[in-house]
Amino acid sequence: MSSRFEILRPLEEDTASKLLLVRDNKRGDELRLRRFKTTKPEEVEGLQELFRQLATLENPHLDRLIDFGTDKDGFYTIVAGTLPGETLSEVLERGPLTQKEFEAVASQLLEAVSALHEDAIVHGSLRPDFIRISGKTAADWQVTLHGFGQGFAGRNDSKEEQIRAYRCTAPEQWQDGTTRRRTDVYALGCILYESLTARPPFDGRALKEVRIKHLGHDLAPLQKIASHVPGWMCAWVMHLMAADPEQRPRKAAAAKELFERREAPNLPELPPRQEPSPETAHATPTVTFLQPPLSAPVRLPNPQHGARNATSSTIPISPGPHLAASRPKRPTAALMPAQRKISATLPRKPTALKPAASLAKNIKPIAIAAAAIILMLIMFSLPRCGQKSAPAKAGAAQKPH
Repeated sequence: MSSRFEILRPLEEDTASKLLLVRDNKRGDELRLRRFKTTKPEEVEGLQELFRQLATLENPHLDRLIDFGTDKDGFYTIVAGTLPGETLSEVLERGPLTQKEFEAVASQLLEAVSALHEDAIVHGSLRPDFIRISGKTAADWQVTLHGFGQGFAGRNDSKEEQIRAYRCTAPEQWQDGTTRRRTDVYALGCILYESLTARPPFDGRALKEVRIKHLGHDLAPLQKIASHVPGWMCAWVMHLMAADPEQRPRKAAAAKELFERREAPNLPELPPRQEPSPETAHATPTVTFLQPPLSAPVRLPNPQHGARNATSSTIPISPGPHLAASRPKRPTAALMPAQRKISATLPRKPTALKPAASLAKNIKPIAIAAAAIILMLIMFSLPRCGQKSAPAKAGAAQKPH
């Protein structure tokens, strides 16, 4: 790092980087320096390419990059000013945004992400922690987007921080790591959903649970819990969060255009629900369980063809408890012999198993009938035993001494 900058004090730290407050000795300004915790040539090269592209962007809602480079301690970036205002997560701790506050955040955030997408840059890990808001009222709020190169880093490696970092991750990232502009659109939808409800759309006590909810699109309809805003606004947010990437706006500019129209998007109609036939109306339904993918949460997302992904060079979070939780449990060695015995008794041709309720219903009459038969046998045998013992005693009495 150039001797032009003097380190004053640390500001914050996460698993990927450390943020410091520095002074520009040439101009006397206080700036922010973020040093990434990597010295790997391929990761440093990726960060250099990312920030080389970001340096060409001039947008009031993106951190203004002043300098970047490498030194003996690794890769670093220099951005203007101190941390502005507070994060969106901190704002939402006081409750959901009003309609005016939401419109201020959504419009400025869409403008920032649109600038990235038009320059073929994909953020890849958008979340409320990377959005800062300054200003006293919604009329003068200033929204700033940052978090470039930090990816899914958290303040520590705890389970809670992992859930916090991955809570806006798109389904395609959970499945195969695919990251493109529609992935950012999905994350925007998650952020805006949380803005109107003060809670994440997909939440859980474990990362595995969060992943399954994203893949199954298991969330409450926004209109039911955000009745303080117009219906078109809720429909627009849900449109951004479509599970199928092809059903979302293709980039932030397209989402911004829909938002400015202030009308519900025209979504494709779902096929009509088929009524069950008389033969299957009373049949036992088949239950299909959603199986999570065996791969760990995305570490290095693959960028869209021709795009520079803002997280493709991020220092990955090392596999933690979430990796073990996502894998199916294998039987232990002690259980294997018992399983072999059970398997040997089963028929080779698979048969349909009856529901547990039906088995219990059939077992009860059988048990009653068996008990009645046993009782009858006992009652029948007792008189016969008495008849045999009486002559035996008589014979014993007549026997001469």
